[in-house]
Amino acid sequence: MQISSWSRGRKILIGVLGGIGLSGLLTLLGFAAFRSVLTGAPAQTAAQTDAPTPTAKTWTLSVDYVPSTEAPAPLLTFRKDSAYPMPENALLPLGEDYPLGGTVYSNRKLTAVTVSISCSHNVQAPYPYRKTVNLSALETASYRLTDPIGGGASLSELVDFSELQVGVHTMKIVASCEGMKSVEIYRCRFSVAGEEWETIAKENFSDSHDDALKFFGDEKKFLYRYQWVNGRYILADPEWEAEYITSITGYPDESPWLVHVDAVPYFEKAFDYLNTTYLRVHGTNGDTGVIPAARLITEYNGCYVSRFTSSLKSISHHAFGTAVDVNASMTPNKNVAENKALIADDVKQHLVYNGLVSTDDVIYYDFTYDGTYGSDPNGVPQTCVNYLLYELAFFRAGFEWAHYYKSTSDAMHFCLSEFVTYSHDHKTEGLRKVFVYCEPMRLTEDQTAALPTASLPTPAPETPAPSKPPQTKQSGRPTGARP
Repeated sequence: MQISSWSRGRKILIGVLGGIGLSGLLTLLGFAAFRSVLTGAPAQTAAQTDAPTPTAKTWTLSVDYVPSTEAPAPLLTFRKDSAYPMPENALLPLGEDYPLGGTVYSNRKLTAVTVSISCSHNVQAPYPYRKTVNLSALETASYRLTDPIGGGASLSELVDFSELQVGVHTMKIVASCEGMKSVEIYRCRFSVAGEEWETIAKENFSDSHDDALKFFGDEKKFLYRYQWVNGRYILADPEWEAEYITSITGYPDESPWLVHVDAVPYFEKAFDYLNTTYLRVHGTNGDTGVIPAARLITEYNGCYVSRFTSSLKSISHHAFGTAVDVNASMTPNKNVAENKALIADDVKQHLVYNGLVSTDDVIYYDFTYDGTYGSDPNGVPQTCVNYLLYELAFFRAGFEWAHYYKSTSDAMHFCLSEFVTYSHDHKTEGLRKVFVYCEPMRLTEDQTAALPTASLPTPAPETPAPSKPPQTKQSGRPTGARP
């Protein structure tokens, strides 16, 4: 019994060892075969182990390369030439030429290069000014602006700066190549001016020089040199403009507003009110729901623009960057005498202020309208849009409103440095309805002292409970930050 068990165990052990040996042999043979694939050498068998070692071969990995059959996308670029600098932000003498330099590059055959120059507020000859060189007959992918074409003039020679008139200019370089139509590859601004300058003087103000001086405190901040461009438009002294005019981000759609540096705090206060003040108008025109006041600015029409008024005698306060026009395309906001009565009647007779209301933790100014005038995109009557902008934002930030001019209404116009006949609190002309605010007045001491008594800040009231829950389209507090 014991002998039989030992025999059987020995057979099992021999079988296991044999299996291991066979597996090892197969593994070695497999590795040899795999090595032969990598090195190019034939696999060695057990019988060949005594043969001489073959010469080693270098292992290389070959990949078939298939070139792309598609041509690269067309590309056009421009490189400036330090020997011929571009007139970027330069003040060029009237009547003198200026050499252009630089090179246009393409990854395909060039077909044309064009230089075009426009002048702000001037579309008379020679504007639009445009010169082109045709390169379609040449087999070239680059062009220097100083290179003559076919024995003729170069593009630099064709562009004659002595033909340009006084004003602020914008120059563009446009090029085209095979597979790509004209594309702009360079742009810059520069000014052209003569030797003779005039200076804005006190007599250029109809009745607001003292108001401007009070606002600025120093005449050098607003009485600058200028030259006439076209019609009522003027070229401001570029040095004055560089020192006193800046850009801020405004409405709508983060539009850049050019304003005087002294006016920036006032505009920022107005923006703060626009973004944090909410209102609702409901009635015969429907229901706006609860919206931020900033939504009422659907169109920006300009702040700083160097120009006189249409009389060509009085300077516009746009020329100082202290005024802004918004929603100018709305008929009630146009500067015509009949709009004075139109706005006054609709605001006084048909727009009712119901007070402060709270809905979903948002306090808003509630208005009812029972008139028939058409609405803006938000559903607010066009006769009331700029009134609401003034009532809830610009008035509180220290602006005047040109609806209160003596003989006309220029309701698009909010201003800081000019005289306006009537005030928001005037007994017969004033349209003010809101005297208690849910936000504090954010004015300086001087601004507060200049306001009528009725305009002085009042403490924020406790939120009133409406007698009936208002039906609104409001869906929570907007979360956008002030632009």
